[in-house]
Amino acid sequence: MHVRSLVVGLAMLPAISLAACDSDTSLGTVGNGNTATVRFINATNTSLDVASGGTVATGNGALSYGTSSTCMSVDAAASNLAVRQTGTSTGPAGFAPSFTAGGNYTVIAYPGAGGTTQFATVSNAFTPSTTQGGLRVFNAAGVGTSYDVYVTAPGAALVSSNVNNVGFGTGSSYFNVGTSAAQQVRITNAGSQTVLLDAGNQTFTAGTNATLVIAPPISGSVSPRAFLVQGC
Repeated sequence: MHVRSLVVGLAMLPAISLAACDSDTSLGTVGNGNTATVRFINATNTSLDVASGGTVATGNGALSYGTSSTCMSVDAAASNLAVRQTGTSTGPAGFAPSFTAGGNYTVIAYPGAGGTTQFATVSNAFTPSTTQGGLRVFNAAGVGTSYDVYVTAPGAALVSSNVNNVGFGTGSSYFNVGTSAAQQVRITNAGSQTVLLDAGNQTFTAGTNATLVIAPPISGSVSPRAFLVQGC
């Protein structure tokens, strides 16, 4: 099932950067009957602020590519969130997230066609199996891209992908990942077992969900980038 809509640098130096996982509950009580928990991820090259009621809280300003906001507790019926270019009162059009009380969400800003910014709101409603972590993949790499992702023991042969054919602007369902030892994350074009991006060995935490965002290549490269963001 799909939902709507690592930082890896040069292809010779694959690595994942883990976005910050601070917490900010100043907007309400996380988990009460009227609020939703929200984390914002920036997969664009534009620095963004996330404001609530016109105020940018500590940790929610100047979010560069591959970084995320704090975990915000917002009124589900009227979140009063706005996304703006850093230091300005204006921002990309089309930011209109919808939340359900008691829910847990990730909002992803990513580059669309023609230099526009698009937004996807995805639910984090997943409980990993005992001793496992949860991982989801979101494809922000560009129109026409589609990927398979393999999470295996380091050096293991690619047999069956964990997620298949994740198209641009969509996210996979969550799946369980091992936490007792590091796991190697590799990305291929859909239907291929030729590794397009080896994100290296990553450590996941039992009982915790994460999102792997596949992002467009840096200028002059053809390999996508990617980064991991922990859930709230």
